[in-house]
Parts: sequence; C-alpha cells; structure tokens
Amino acid sequence: MTARILYVDDEFFVLNAFKRMAKMAGYEVYATDSPDEALAWLEQHEVEVICSDFRMPAMDGLQFLSAAAEKAPGALRILITAHQDFDVAVDAFAVGVYRLVPKPWKREILLGTLGDAVASVLLRRENERLSALVAERNRDLTTLNASLDEKLRQRTDQVIGSLITCLDYRDEETMAHSKRVSLFSREIACALGIDGPELTDIEWGAMLHDVGKIGVPDAILLKPGKLTEDEWKIMRRHASIGFHMVSQVDFLQRAARVVGDHHERFDGSGYPHRKRGDDIYIGARIFAVADTFDAITSDRPYRKKQSDEAARSEIQRVAGTQLDPRCVEAFLGIDDQRWGEIREQARLWAAERAAPPEAEPIKVADLEAALRAIAS
Repeated sequence: MTARILYVDDEFFVLNAFKRMAKMAGYEVYATDSPDEALAWLEQHEVEVICSDFRMPAMDGLQFLSAAAEKAPGALRILITAHQDFDVAVDAFAVGVYRLVPKPWKREILLGTLGDAVASVLLRRENERLSALVAERNRDLTTLNASLDEKLRQRTDQVIGSLITCLDYRDEETMAHSKRVSLFSREIACALGIDGPELTDIEWGAMLHDVGKIGVPDAILLKPGKLTEDEWKIMRRHASIGFHMVSQVDFLQRAARVVGDHHERFDGSGYPHRKRGDDIYIGARIFAVADTFDAITSDRPYRKKQSDEAARSEIQRVAGTQLDPRCVEAFLGIDDQRWGEIREQARLWAAERAAPPEAEPIKVADLEAALRAIAS
C-alpha cells in the first residue's frame, strides 16, 4: 500500500519541492496552497499524514490542522513552522499535532518525520484490523462453544434419561419422581440466583439422585411394608453407590455431590456421612426441599398424597432441622401454579420414556458402563 500525504503551503516553490521529495520517497502526494481546497479534498479521500505550513494568509496552520482532524481523525498531523514561531508549540500539541518541523526544512529530517508518522498510522490500522479480526473470531468461538454446550447438554440429558429408564424397569414411579424433583430443584435454584453450569449440574444431580438404587435388591426396594433395620442399612447404601457411579464422569462431579448428599439433613441427622449445614452441597440442600415437597404431594404405598398447602406447612415446620431455611424461603416464594406446570411436564416426559413391561433386569456394572460412556 502506498501511503498518501496531504500538504498545504502558500509558497509555490516550497509546495513543489515538497511534492517532488515525497514522490521520490514513494509517497502519493496531494499538494495545494488553499486550506479550503484541502478540506474539501479530505471529504472524498483517505489520507495517512497531513502536513501544513504555519503562516498562511486565509487560515493559519493550527486552524487548518484542527479543522482537518474532524475530516480525517485517523491521520497524523505535522506542522511546519519557522524557528521564530516555535512559541506555537504548546498550542500545536494542545490540538493534537504529531510533530513540529522547522522551516526551512531539511530533507532528511522531514522525510524521517514523514516515515515515522506513516509507520505509526499503518501500525495502528493493522492493530485495529487484527483486533477486529480477533473480536470476530471470539464471537465465532462463543457461538460455537454455545452450540457445543447445547449439544452436550442435549446428549447428557438423553443419556441421563436412559439411565433413569433403567430404574423404571424396577420401579415404575422412579422416572416420573426423578424428573419432577429435578425440575423442582431447578426452579428453587433459580429462585436462589444460581445459574449457568451449576444450575444444570443441580438439575442433573437431582435427576440421578436415586441411580444407586440399582444396587438395592428387589426384595428390599419393592417391599410394600416397613423395612427392618438390616434392610434399611442396605437401602441407605444407595446414596454412596450412586455417588460412586456418577463421580466417574468428569463433568458430572457437582451432580455427583447432589447424589451423594441427597439424604443428608441440615441438622446433621441424615446419612451416609451425617453432614450438617453448609457442609452439605447446596444442590443437595435444594434437592432436599424439592424431594420433601414431592414426597408429601405424591401417592406412596403407605399413604395417600396431601395438598401443596399441607406440604408447604410441613416444609416450613422442618426448616432449620431437616431442611436449609434459605432454600425453604426460596421455595415458598415460588408461585403455586408453577408446581402444577412442572408436574405435567414431568408426567409427559416420563410417559414418553416408560420402560416396556418385558424389560430385562439391569445390573450395576451395566449401568456404570453406561455412565462411563457419557464421557467418551
């Protein structure tokens, strides 16, 4: 690219001398003795450097260069002035003049100043071009990453749904219950201000909370009556089994914490590790509220479901003991109608994925292999 220079001087011989010198140095030059003509020319042309003599009859060099800055803000401006006029230096730099060159100018000094100015302008333009290119690439990468994140979310949702179907082979209510509490948990987490990847992790963890029940014998899992103390010991293992299974997937580490802590209680009376308060992962504390709500408002073999109002009263009662009060407060602030919408959404989701009656039993090893496949 050939740099373009605009030069204004009312002395004819100086004007021509500058023009010859600049052209010999490889620059494209537009030279004129009229500041007004130069300003009109700038309306139609791009220029890298603007040079002007200081003493001119109609408009002095500072006035011209100030006006030229509005026409060509990206150009660098050079003021050529006699030695006795160097008291204008302060004013010149105040209006953004790049350099002052003494007049009569020496060829090597003026060419050096022009070269520095042109190089500076071209470097700035290249930096701007590269910055714009980087910004464009970053936007492309952001869009691509968002697309990949969405594909990963959809893929993981599908695999998790398939895993929950495995449990549905053994207990028909597990799938609908898992979907309800996952959506309940998401709603409460949103009310607490949680968003982004952690929100998704909490939803996935709630969805997978009972995955460890695949390791519980049918005689215990499906027993219609009360469990014995020994049977309860076996049943309680499902939280640890589930944590072990889900934690094998790198990007489900927080989801695994929901699975491992989902039976801990705020006051430390839960299992398997008797954690209390903030030692329990926030996703599990949120899940505990969602699970309590769903347990009370769903039919169980040992009792009929109760109303949402009764569930809210019970949840308020156990805030601070079984449940985290902050999570309870967030739950109570959610509109009642929303819970009905979520239940219907979960019902439709589960109906589409219900396990066929002829399904084969699923083994823990098979389910662990399926979980490992998520990360492949």
